[in-house]
Amino acid sequence: MKLNVTTKTWLLALPLIAAILTASPASAQAPAAAPAEKKDKKSKSTPAEKAAKLAKNEATRAAFFKSTSEKIPTINITIAPSPGAVKPLTPLMTDPKKYVKASVNIGPYNFANVGIHLRGGLGSFRNVNDKAGFTLNMNKFGEKKDFFGMDKWALNNSAQDGSYLSLLVCNEMLRAAGVPAPRISHAIVNLNGMPKGFYCIQEGYDKDYLGIHFKNSDGNFYDSGFKRDVDQPLELIRTKEDVKDHADLKALVAAARIGDPNQRFTEMAKLLDMDTFISGFCIQAILGDWDGYVFNRNNYRVYHNPATNKIFLLPHGLDQEFGNADQGPLVPPMQSLLGPAVFNTPEGKARYLKRMAEINTTIMDTDKWLKRLDDLQAKLQPVIASVDAKAGADYPNQVNRIREFFKVRPKSIDRQLKAAK
Repeated sequence: MKLNVTTKTWLLALPLIAAILTASPASAQAPAAAPAEKKDKKSKSTPAEKAAKLAKNEATRAAFFKSTSEKIPTINITIAPSPGAVKPLTPLMTDPKKYVKASVNIGPYNFANVGIHLRGGLGSFRNVNDKAGFTLNMNKFGEKKDFFGMDKWALNNSAQDGSYLSLLVCNEMLRAAGVPAPRISHAIVNLNGMPKGFYCIQEGYDKDYLGIHFKNSDGNFYDSGFKRDVDQPLELIRTKEDVKDHADLKALVAAARIGDPNQRFTEMAKLLDMDTFISGFCIQAILGDWDGYVFNRNNYRVYHNPATNKIFLLPHGLDQEFGNADQGPLVPPMQSLLGPAVFNTPEGKARYLKRMAEINTTIMDTDKWLKRLDDLQAKLQPVIASVDAKAGADYPNQVNRIREFFKVRPKSIDRQLKAAK
């Protein structure tokens, strides 16, 4: 069965697509033509054409995450032996961060020549013979194609989160607060015919992701690496005709080091999207995100939007949250440069406390989250149990930990806000 995916198809046939994605998958050994192929265009598109294409891609992405949230699919990854390799997985064993070619199958869709490498940090990395996490790049080997609107996406192994919900819930909170964050759904994953387990599907930080959230994808996009602040050499992973030599970050660092608090906030606000930064700061404090940017200079991305000349800090990797709900401080100890630089100003502190109160009143709605968690558990637990009976049996305990957080944390924040006035 060969399907040509268009935005209209997705939007009109979501129930059918959801069923298709959970049907017995086609063979991943002999990939057929992938849907949504992109054509090279030598001539530049008009702004209207770019906007229309971006809107179509966004609709396709949204439909994909909606459908895979309703019906959890199986994703089959096949890696053939590379030249000189005795076993197909040898390259990922010897150099796990280097892309190799793979084919990917989901339902009736097959994608050939996909770039894939292992992902994960100190706590979450697993080797390829274990439950490895994967980053997938659809265009790494020169073919113009996408995976339901995405050039890049990931399969997160959720190695530090038995609920498989931390990324999903935290990213939903961030988006509700106006902070860009990838969408999350779930899948069962097989590698070369062997079951790897239950995973999170994560939207990638590709060009269209930036275009969707910032209406401009030509700016500098940085990966922070491991525990590096913005005054250190962050890795520039994407740019197009933007400022050179990290000049965007250098200007922000200089503003953050101004001694006078009022002048410091004024100058930082010219360069940093302050609303997004403070909103993300609040969400991280509520969650107790001890390993994020504000409190540990870790797990974040940076985007400089050339259209506004503003820098955005994007929280990343929120997979160990929901701890210390009652006693977690309103403002945890900060190790970053920008966190104290903003908070330790009259305007910054006032805006932080005001935004924290708004978020606690609206986003931290206990009844809403308890209902959301009930729905998620009902969908995920049977599938997890089918993959891992022990994990399925323990799953209510994993979700209850998050339930307790949403019962307790809003009251704790409210109590601390009253004491701070």
